[in-house]
Amino acid sequence: LYGPRELPNLYRMADLGALFVNFYADGEVTSQGHQWTTAGSDSDFLQRTWPLYYSDRGYIANSGWTQSLAPGASDARNPYAIYKNLSALGHWSNPWITYPARLFLFNDLLAHKVSFEDFGEFASRNKIGDISPALRAHLAMDYPAWDRLILDTDRAKVVDNWLRHHPLPRVLYIWLPDDHTAGRHPCLPSPDSYVANNDEATAQVIHSLSKLPGWKHTLVLLTEDDAQSGADHIDAHRTFAVAAGPWVKPGVRVTQHLSQVDLLRTIETVADIPPMSQWDANAHVLSGIWRSTPDAAPYPVLPPQVPMQRNPGVCPADAPFRALPEVVVPGVGQVAQSAPPPAHRYTPTALLKVSGPEQMRQEWLASRGPAAYAAMLAHVQALSKAQRRPASSLIAGQDDD
Repeated sequence: LYGPRELPNLYRMADLGALFVNFYADGEVTSQGHQWTTAGSDSDFLQRTWPLYYSDRGYIANSGWTQSLAPGASDARNPYAIYKNLSALGHWSNPWITYPARLFLFNDLLAHKVSFEDFGEFASRNKIGDISPALRAHLAMDYPAWDRLILDTDRAKVVDNWLRHHPLPRVLYIWLPDDHTAGRHPCLPSPDSYVANNDEATAQVIHSLSKLPGWKHTLVLLTEDDAQSGADHIDAHRTFAVAAGPWVKPGVRVTQHLSQVDLLRTIETVADIPPMSQWDANAHVLSGIWRSTPDAAPYPVLPPQVPMQRNPGVCPADAPFRALPEVVVPGVGQVAQSAPPPAHRYTPTALLKVSGPEQMRQEWLASRGPAAYAAMLAHVQALSKAQRRPASSLIAGQDDD
């Protein structure tokens, strides 16, 4: 769906570094994916309960995230603070029961006295919702949480400012969420705009790192938490991963079968910390991508090729919406006929989960139009029939029934 027009920096990064073309997500959905990328496993509780949440029947809150223990207003903006104001949790509590047995990468780093900073990824809490002072010292408290009204280029500025005022730690974990998009939700940025902004922000972060003395010893690993909301001609779990940095060979195409735990195992090896599960313990450390002489040239940032646009529809007279950049807003004041119904929209600050195929449909319609979307589905169905395999093996979250 997205190519060099929306992702000029990702394509450039693949040319300057290593692209893993046979790479897979270990989980099915977001709640699993964040545990696989930071813990090398997901918990038994999470594995048993995530389908209840994704059924959208209201049986359970998102079992992999901080969740409410009592009903909350559907239009409330950020009723809790992820890091800074723990007293604001109120009836919100982190689902400690969902944690993997050995917790997360950050706990492993902390236990072995390895310096790190976490920009936005979830951190473990105790049963009453508190983060330990030792762990909290490594969390970027001013880093924006999930909010569709905050662009990733703003998050990149927070990272850049932090790097200017702190020594470079051994491990940086940086979460840039806006390539998730908001589908066709009226007045929020279009999927193309979100993806292009995420691409620019990613390059800005790497550029900031490349200006530091420690850049000559830096490895950058880029991937996503899950492969939802897309189709793939090989497997619905297949996704992207890229490695970059002074010691990475340019233009390498890695065909070895790898997954998220292999990236985690590589991080653990570089940081000299033990694995957290049987899965990362038996994973591969990346090989065949290294060069003998580093190239520590500053990392380039290519300008976006996609104009910032909002989806058509009525823009609420809400101050946060006015805080977005002044961008083209087609059809403001009118509800576009193509706008999804409220049940299939993402609110600005709540991770309202529409199904993966529904989000994929919204993004295809917004980016390419109905004809291209129909052609893509026809291609998937043809592959499914020719290879005698269910369509769900090619479209993440697809229900073959």
